[in-house]
Amino acid sequence: MKRNRILTIPGLILFILLVSVLSFGIISGEDAGELKIYDSTVTFRHFDYQVNPDNTMKAYDSSAIVATVFQTKVIENRYLKVTLLPEFGGRILSIIYKPTGHEQLYQNPIGTPYGMKGGSFYYDWLMVYGGIFPTFPEPEHGKTWCLPWESKIDQSEDRISVAMSFTDNIATVAAVPRKFNKGKTEMTCIATVSVIKDKPYVKLNIKLVNNQAKVLNYEYWTCTTLAPGSEPGNTASPANSEMVVPIKQIQVKDDWWPWMGWTEGEIIDNHVFGYKNLAIFGNWKDMGIAYAYPSMEKEWWGVINHENEEGIFRIADNKQFTPGLKFWTWGYKQGAQADVGEFGNSARPYIELWSGNSHEFFVNAKIAANEAKSWDEYYIPTVGLPKVTFANVNAFLYLDTVYDKKKKEYTFHAKTFTTHPGEKMSLALRLTGAKNNYDLTSSDFIGDPSKPTSVSISKPANTFKPGKYSFEVILKSASGESLAQTNIPVEVKK
Repeated sequence: MKRNRILTIPGLILFILLVSVLSFGIISGEDAGELKIYDSTVTFRHFDYQVNPDNTMKAYDSSAIVATVFQTKVIENRYLKVTLLPEFGGRILSIIYKPTGHEQLYQNPIGTPYGMKGGSFYYDWLMVYGGIFPTFPEPEHGKTWCLPWESKIDQSEDRISVAMSFTDNIATVAAVPRKFNKGKTEMTCIATVSVIKDKPYVKLNIKLVNNQAKVLNYEYWTCTTLAPGSEPGNTASPANSEMVVPIKQIQVKDDWWPWMGWTEGEIIDNHVFGYKNLAIFGNWKDMGIAYAYPSMEKEWWGVINHENEEGIFRIADNKQFTPGLKFWTWGYKQGAQADVGEFGNSARPYIELWSGNSHEFFVNAKIAANEAKSWDEYYIPTVGLPKVTFANVNAFLYLDTVYDKKKKEYTFHAKTFTTHPGEKMSLALRLTGAKNNYDLTSSDFIGDPSKPTSVSISKPANTFKPGKYSFEVILKSASGESLAQTNIPVEVKK
């Protein structure tokens, strides 16, 4: 990597120009809808520091901000511009959704080392950059967040993939806090990022390989720093951002941060609370940690920015592979009001959601001798959805019902945002019960990457016999294939 001090106005102008290249990808003479990959650079401004050969902190300068220029790989199709940064943690640094022009991930404007000799992180210090990145084989950002990963491109007419890989041959040194006890595991992690020609999502395949003939304890987490609907180069999550997660309970560290329990209120068991108030970023009065409790079972979660109803969601087989979900923020006010030019002040206005092979940090997962584990994670931007009832890799569905007492009628609403732009599909609404079923309406539509499709219908209450029903919505392709299906309960009264 190349490092230059930025101390002058011309240097600042250079930084702004580099951010512009990252954000808008000025590649002259190329079709904006073409699937392509190219080399680029990104400049990360941060306080100056030097590390020892073992990556522990050697020295830092709290008064000097420098610039590190990293080499990046950029993949584009008609819907996405995805920037990969293999040489600093093997991360997806940026996902720009072209239909809105907005950034989905957070990038730190000025990095600052923090936590030196605090015992919290593997190298006994940390510095946030952002993006989506794998952490292994230890918890709390793991060993590799600041290290270069190898990268290899695989390209076809319909797909471009970049495999970023790292093998843990790092021996534990004396400066590493004792709680990081996995030692040199010799495990390999391969994070393969794929962009498909006609799809508005990023596919991330994670493969973990035990290269030893013995069972290993380890931790794996995918860290995501999310700020959907942001202006490129100025990423942040507003107060009314919502962590849309299909769970009812969370386990919180209210013994560390009592405000978390006071905010959530509905206590279920020791450190276990209902999940409602902490879903809203503005309710995070301070930094804090929470975990999905007892684990994630449904395959989706994400964040919606309610200022513009843009979101980003992760789809994966959580039940089988990544049952752990960790929530972390610095606190809304702390992040929004932080002085990014203050050394050691690492609070920033974004949301971290982590998916892991174990339930929480410092709880081991196991990998058998010579075993390889592999799973897919999909990162999908959404537009125009205020909430989500169901999601999979094909579509997002939001269902709602309203009863008007004055008119004595029920209104059934359904919204869908699909990953099949330009394709013909149909949305069918039904009311199903133990004895009676009612077809409400159906609608054909063309998938639109810039907005959801809405279908609503009102019916007099006496259309239906009293009883308990399911309001069911089915999304199908033009060929009749079921793409997504879900329901919510409805009770029709006399």
